[in-house]
Amino acid sequence: MAFDFLNTLTTYLDFVWISILLLAPMLILGLFLSGLIHVFISRELVLKWLKTESVKSVSISAAIGVPIPLCSCSVVPVVAEMRKKGASRSSCMSFLITAPETGADSILVTNAFFGVIVAILRPLISFISAVVAGILSIILIKQEPNIKNNEKPSCISDQCCENGNEGHEFLWPEARDCYVSPSTIKSMTNNWFRHSLFEKLKSIFRSKNRLAGINPPQENLLMLSQEYRNQQQTPTLNLKKILKHIFHYGFVEIADDILFAMLVGIGLGGILYIIIPGDIMTSEFARWLSYPVMILVGIPLYICASASTPIAAALVAKGFSPGAALIFLMTGPATNTSTIAIIVSQFGGRFASVYVSSVIIVTAILGIITDIALLSTGYTLSVNLLPTESTTVEALQWGGMFLMFALCIWRYQAGAMRKSYQDMISNVKPLCSTFKKGWAYITQKW
Repeated sequence: MAFDFLNTLTTYLDFVWISILLLAPMLILGLFLSGLIHVFISRELVLKWLKTESVKSVSISAAIGVPIPLCSCSVVPVVAEMRKKGASRSSCMSFLITAPETGADSILVTNAFFGVIVAILRPLISFISAVVAGILSIILIKQEPNIKNNEKPSCISDQCCENGNEGHEFLWPEARDCYVSPSTIKSMTNNWFRHSLFEKLKSIFRSKNRLAGINPPQENLLMLSQEYRNQQQTPTLNLKKILKHIFHYGFVEIADDILFAMLVGIGLGGILYIIIPGDIMTSEFARWLSYPVMILVGIPLYICASASTPIAAALVAKGFSPGAALIFLMTGPATNTSTIAIIVSQFGGRFASVYVSSVIIVTAILGIITDIALLSTGYTLSVNLLPTESTTVEALQWGGMFLMFALCIWRYQAGAMRKSYQDMISNVKPLCSTFKKGWAYITQKW
């Protein structure tokens, strides 16, 4: 018995260790890309593309949501703000699906576990399901009333709300946006170059005049300095502030949302890896049963896109089909009981019904199609749970793991882990209450 326990514990720790090595560098890169997207994509420009109830607006909205990392709860106030600023209902629907299902970080983490094909297939399925849901929204809820005016969203897409998160500030407070255009970057770069050149010339003039015993021409220097100041188009913005904002958004705000859930996902993946029998999917009945099981598990579960990836990896490693794993990867991040309740209160019951139905039906169909395509082509999709043999890749993995641990410790000291735990508990409580009511109803009937 002791040997079995030690063997099981070793297997569990191996899964956790390899998972962290695989996802750590991709997670760090994804967080950085999230900061870049946050700063270099204009919210106002995006909303201009999303005003009409059309397939074009739905497609653009779905495409925008693919790289943006938002959890299923935080995306609702984003969409509420989009709606209040004039975005169409169908565009809100498509963004509501792709934003939590995928993100720059989760796509890279998916690539680490499953390879390039699934890393491409995952956002593609998310995009298709979002477009279908948007089209259904145009067809089915034309008469649905607009977002309730008495409901005020708690925050918008990049957490730059009026009150804001602690430590967050707008790059452009008057516009309530954090977008920095390429022309602004060019202007700041030119100004920095002029300033550096001016300081260098001033230093040369002073040193030469000091050696010659001549006072420097202060008037010319003052004129040059004044000309430099007049050419400053962004006096309160500089490259240092922009970089600080990028890193703060990616490694503080987004990290605070996903780090705890990521660790929980790795832990749950390890548990599933050791408790699920390796031959559970040998029968055809079990394979077909896995699709509704993944839907029933994924719909009410509160989990982010990155955290769901190691769990899906454990399922595939234990024989679950890639299509079933994709269903979990789509439904898990896109929905949970709290999100559905918020959507009902913000957008109405018909909107919520179309949203949940679209996520279930479209992802189930695409998941089954994925398995059929794999079976017909004979292509085998395996999960990567082995250490790399490349010293370069290994060095990158260890470096990413070190940075990830340092980030976790830093955010733990800041209290982010405790807040994430409380948020997770608050989202799990409605689910537990629903199960208790259902169980009580069944026992009374019997």
